[in-house]
Amino acid sequence: MSEMITLPVNNIPEPDRRSLENLLGHSLAADQQVCVMVFSPSKIADDATRRAAVESIRRTLDSIDQHRTAHGIADDEVDAAVDEAIEHVRPRPN
Repeated sequence: MSEMITLPVNNIPEPDRRSLENLLGHSLAADQQVCVMVFSPSKIADDATRRAAVESIRRTLDSIDQHRTAHGIADDEVDAAVDEAIEHVRPRPN
């Protein structure tokens, strides 16, 4: 199970803000936000599994690039599609 909260720095009480700054090792600006995620990590994959995953991702990206090139799809269209997908999966709070 995972949980995530996002807080505007200017809404964090001063003692908590100082604790966060100490933990992060730098000051926080009032116009920033702090995102905290708590999760239970899964089993860590072994090296062979990681290498296979990286290779699979590379093959997928190569295939996408070949399709993009063959169909004359511009970089800005690809970027817009990626941005749209990210927004769909992880919408930003208003």
